[in-house]
Amino acid sequence: MKALHVTYRFGEEIIGGAEKYLWNLSTQLARQGVELTVATTTAREFRSPTRWNVFWKKGYPRGEEHASGLRILRFPFRNHPRWLAALYGIPLQSRFDSEQWDFEPPAITAEGGGLLVRGWHFEERSGGASHRWIGRRAEIAIRDEYVWEVGFSAYSPWKNSGEVVINGKRIGGFNVNRDIQYFAFKPPEPLSDLNVEIRLKKARRPWKDLRRLGMIVTAVSYKAGDRTVEIPLHRHYLSLLHERKEELLGWFEKRAQSRPKRFSRYFDLCRGPFSPELSRYLFLHAREYDIILGHNFPHPYLAEAVKAGKRAGIPTAALPLAHLEDDYYHWEHYYTALESADLTFALSDYSRDIFRERFHANAHTLGAGIDPGEFESSNTNGDRFRKKYELQETPIILFVGRKSWPKRYPALIRSVRAASRIHPCRLVMIGPDEDGQSIPPEDALYLGKQDRGTILDAYAACDVFANLSDSESFGMVFTEAWMFEKPVIGYRNCGAVASLIEEGKDGFLCGSDEETAGRIVEILQNPSLGAGLGRAGREKTLNRFTWEKVASRAKELYGEIAGGK
Repeated sequence: MKALHVTYRFGEEIIGGAEKYLWNLSTQLARQGVELTVATTTAREFRSPTRWNVFWKKGYPRGEEHASGLRILRFPFRNHPRWLAALYGIPLQSRFDSEQWDFEPPAITAEGGGLLVRGWHFEERSGGASHRWIGRRAEIAIRDEYVWEVGFSAYSPWKNSGEVVINGKRIGGFNVNRDIQYFAFKPPEPLSDLNVEIRLKKARRPWKDLRRLGMIVTAVSYKAGDRTVEIPLHRHYLSLLHERKEELLGWFEKRAQSRPKRFSRYFDLCRGPFSPELSRYLFLHAREYDIILGHNFPHPYLAEAVKAGKRAGIPTAALPLAHLEDDYYHWEHYYTALESADLTFALSDYSRDIFRERFHANAHTLGAGIDPGEFESSNTNGDRFRKKYELQETPIILFVGRKSWPKRYPALIRSVRAASRIHPCRLVMIGPDEDGQSIPPEDALYLGKQDRGTILDAYAACDVFANLSDSESFGMVFTEAWMFEKPVIGYRNCGAVASLIEEGKDGFLCGSDEETAGRIVEILQNPSLGAGLGRAGREKTLNRFTWEKVASRAKELYGEIAGGK
């Protein structure tokens, strides 16, 4: 069988989970007799200065190479000039900002407290404290007894003014400047159910930022009876929507299907890398293969590979690796690609069912894999890691992953901080810095991007592995931790992770900071519990999630749609 895998970047040394997945799947398929070509670009590293724009850096020579049984074809790419990238990114940002107001989200109640609703940008940190930007409008929902005052602390780099509306009635106005001020507003009478809207006179687009921003909010609170209640800035309605998957996905799908097609084009151009030569190769040579696979959303080459295969009349497969709880992965042309492909690989039963039911894809669970030999190397040494970072006597809570807001690492920081008050421990974070937010040393030892040897040493050294990401395609880091017999903690409201971790058998699933902190303390104070969870996880990984087993299943499915070739 001759197979063509199409992707945006490819290499054994690339750290990203999606890239590592395709490398391992491809090399293992080659070992099992598939004649495999990978068509990709010369890109290796990237930077993402905004949510939308990605700029790639060349790291490989163009041309043909052979490695690990693979034929690799690398094509040159181009980055768009910054001014042109901004012309694509600005309308995308504006579109997503408006969609949250134009398409009513599923109804959310504060359920005995306060909740940030629409209009709030991602939480950021500065000087050890959190804040959130808002645009022209932002909402707060409050449900409590006898609420007689609502307030917030805010400032702005430029002078601005605004008003506060509660349950549709204007309550008062305010002026904001560079100094942090507290603004308080009292409804005409105490209420138990409040929809608070902040409306600003203007918003600006700062230099090198695609967002239109009004002011920075550092705290939100309200007074109910004789109590003052702070609404944490991380308490946002999207977190609660993760508990209601069907409604959340339905909202994302409705928005995606309503977008004019030009926004899909803008998105692909922003993400890149853009290689006309790679596209030309697909158009001219797709017929030379028995099957063609497109790899990974949110990048353009999955859809392009499926389109090229259909045009050439050969079977097509899709490997989306989609984070389905993230609106970033929901685009109508992605839905079309999955529906058009003859085969879609899902990494979990959770994503398989969504691909089938919502996008009409011929989806099959493939799972993800590990190489057992990598974890049995005598070179791995947890004591070496502890000694290097002076953690010999300190319990380690380990996080491995991109430092970005979807990974919810601030929630893990808060949880470990709370756990440490009961049982001293230290959070260690490893992974590339994507959001540029500083982490105070007292909150975590952040090591940034590290080589594979250091990561394996960290797994061996840790006492608990935790990743509270709200959106994953599989969660391979959990299987890696299990290979060192480590207990793991994941986020209950992430569907893929919840389908991977068996609660109380090989790890724990948590839905709040308090629950996560409690589980960390429980494991640290009961070493036999942690050891049992870790052993069960290792056994499951070896039985179900090795690359040999994953590739065998992929080869079987390839054969079915390619007529047994």
